[in-house]
Amino acid sequence: MKAFWNALRVTAARWRAENEQCRGGIVMIWEGEVYAWKNEVRDPQCERPGVYAVDEEGQIFIAVGGDDYNGAERWIVKQPAEVV
Repeated sequence: MKAFWNALRVTAARWRAENEQCRGGIVMIWEGEVYAWKNEVRDPQCERPGVYAVDEEGQIFIAVGGDDYNGAERWIVKQPAEVV
C-alpha cells in the first residue's frame, strides 16, 4: 500500500513541477490522473467519493461517503505526510 501512497505523491509532485504558478494548495487526483488544483481542501460535496487530494507536504486526503451525483460527505486524512 505504501507504493500506492508514494505514487499519488509522485503524481502530485510532477504536476506541481509543470505548473509552478499553482503554489501550495492541493492537487486533486481521480483514477491516477490530476484533474484540478485548489488552494485548500474544501467542499467535499463538490467532489466524488474516491478523489484524492495531495497537499504540498505530501499529506493525502480522500473524499468519502456520499455518491457520484451528490458528491462526497467529508474529507479524511488517509495518509499523513512522511517525515524524511
